[in-house]
Amino acid sequence: MTSPDLIQHQHIGRLRTSNYDISNTCNLTCEGCLYFSGAGPEIDRAESDLAKWRDFFSAEALRGINFAYLGGAEPSLYPDRIRACQDSIPFGVIFTNGIKKVESDIRYRIHVSIWGNESRSQLYRGASSNRKAMRNYAGDPRALFVMTLNSFNLAEIPEVVQACKDHGLALTFSLFSSTIEYERNLKSGQQSKGSYFRFSSPQADMRLDDTGLQTARTAILQACKDFPETAKIPPEFVDWMTQPDSLYQLDQDGIATDCGNRLTRHHAHYNADLTKNSGKCCAPNIDCRSCRAYAMSYATYFSRRKQMPKEWERVWHFWRDHFLPLTG
Repeated sequence: MTSPDLIQHQHIGRLRTSNYDISNTCNLTCEGCLYFSGAGPEIDRAESDLAKWRDFFSAEALRGINFAYLGGAEPSLYPDRIRACQDSIPFGVIFTNGIKKVESDIRYRIHVSIWGNESRSQLYRGASSNRKAMRNYAGDPRALFVMTLNSFNLAEIPEVVQACKDHGLALTFSLFSSTIEYERNLKSGQQSKGSYFRFSSPQADMRLDDTGLQTARTAILQACKDFPETAKIPPEFVDWMTQPDSLYQLDQDGIATDCGNRLTRHHAHYNADLTKNSGKCCAPNIDCRSCRAYAMSYATYFSRRKQMPKEWERVWHFWRDHFLPLTG
């Protein structure tokens, strides 16, 4: 999700990226899940033939794709599909909840999502998964933990950073980005509408308003100051990501016209049944107005290089160091 036609690196050449959902099953039920909340019928299907996955990724490499974003529901449940991708596409990152460890022969970077401290994880995600994820990846140089901030968990940041430090893990931050269904459920005023909308209500809204964004900005920068070897995110990117209002220009249907992932000819989003997603972008369920998810936001940030040339380079260095495979 990094504006593939713009970013270059002297050791790897030009990056061309795409998104792949390699799983339609998960072992958590996160509130407002980006995959299951508001998704279409494609989530009910997944290709089980490994040979077809191998052929698919081989064709993607021939299309020029050399960087894969692997997600879905939970990609770690299907390591052979990850290996099939790695055999054809040299670079990539796996977005996982960390409950099942990705085997050591897989060289892609691993971004482990975390939503709060151990005691509150049960509320946010349906299970207390932090300790297991941290044990799985303690000291693993492939891993970067990603704390998704919402209106309830900002005070939990110091505890989460300390736990990551204790396990020798680096941590960065994302911001809760609501799906269209999440917002629809809030407007209806009805609570408990399924596994992925359990506790939210108009009085218990996970979204960050403008005040919440500024509180998040202060908390993130303070964590980076207090734990410089653990909490890692470019301050320029924090400032940009937490600015008020939407990050995007929207058309009459509320779809972003200047999203970095939607401005490239090569970037596509494929479903777990190997069909190309017909949605607007790599995260078709997210409402563009509230989209601040970190990986998607980097793509847009990089697509606006001319607006911030000095800041852009520092943010690119961070992305390179935490998304590209380790060398040496």
